[in-house]
Amino acid sequence: MRTWNLAKIEQAFAEAAVDPARWVDALEIAATETDSFGALILPVSGGGPVPGLPYTGSMSRVAEVYFRDKWSARDTRYLGAGHMQYNGVVDDLDIMDVDAMRRHPYYQDFLAPFGLQWFAGIGMMAGNDIWCLSLQRTTASGPFSAEQKRDLAGLSARLSSSVALARALGHGRAAGALAAFELCGTAVVLLNSYGEVFRANQCAERLFGDEIKIVQKRLVSRSTAATAALDRALRDLVWRHDSSGLAAPVLLPRGQYRPVLACPVRLSSFASNILSDCDFALVLIDSEKRSRPVEAQLQALFGLTSAEAKLAARIADGSALADAASELGIAKETSRSQLKSVFRKTGTHRQAELVALLMPIIGQLNSELPIV
Repeated sequence: MRTWNLAKIEQAFAEAAVDPARWVDALEIAATETDSFGALILPVSGGGPVPGLPYTGSMSRVAEVYFRDKWSARDTRYLGAGHMQYNGVVDDLDIMDVDAMRRHPYYQDFLAPFGLQWFAGIGMMAGNDIWCLSLQRTTASGPFSAEQKRDLAGLSARLSSSVALARALGHGRAAGALAAFELCGTAVVLLNSYGEVFRANQCAERLFGDEIKIVQKRLVSRSTAATAALDRALRDLVWRHDSSGLAAPVLLPRGQYRPVLACPVRLSSFASNILSDCDFALVLIDSEKRSRPVEAQLQALFGLTSAEAKLAARIADGSALADAASELGIAKETSRSQLKSVFRKTGTHRQAELVALLMPIIGQLNSELPIV
């Protein structure tokens, strides 16, 4: 049995805490150094696992089935969370014996078709937040030995430092995002990976009152139908497996005032930091104040530049790219470059998708008719 280089895992996690784009690389290193088939990070505190969590390439199909077939809601390994929190590590044999595993649907119906059976979960704690580095092994590889589990338990405290750093940086970026939205006069509510309210800026708070308010980490309307529609839109965005960045806008009635348009958005720049509280946002558009042109609203909603917003508005209006470029007085190559940037920021991949995304938003901004 070769000697593990756990310091290499610790270093990889420290680098990923600073640069979230490196989380998958860190997991690949963790899997390789512990002789595992694959690795992923799962939340233990909070509402359980949701799509968008990082995993190694070898776990792609496993993760797809895990969420698609709702095994995430039936993950019996979560029964070992208390053991992991107390000891730093947990494995299958801390939860049940081999005979029970042979009869359990999680092992036989979910893991067995992939040739998987064994795991070790390393606890990573930061305050009240608990995460698990889940190392997956095949049936043929066998369980982790007692000595290996002792080594992994020692790694728990060191990885927890990386978790604390990642979360601190995430809080800082969220504060910066709120300030940026406030500066451009855009009301925004930041949401965590479960669609729960994390923070709101002052522009958003000025829209709150009896008609629209935050209750138990949810933005709710006095209209139960509007609240239900918003919950559905957020749930769709949270559990969507593609990279689309926007859910259907929802109108929140305000009695004698014109309604607020709530636009749920996936914050792609934050989503890569899986330990951050900030994954989504609700951009709130006050239809009482519609002096800002459509282009300015698109800038605020998607983080577009002024030039990108002008191009996106024309594409959404049905103009061909060449015609839009001519109208805006820009070169074809410039328009292609700007369109690629618009695709990236809106989570779309072709002009038809962009039109389908923007048309209802622009229509609402230009009309008092509700989106249904």
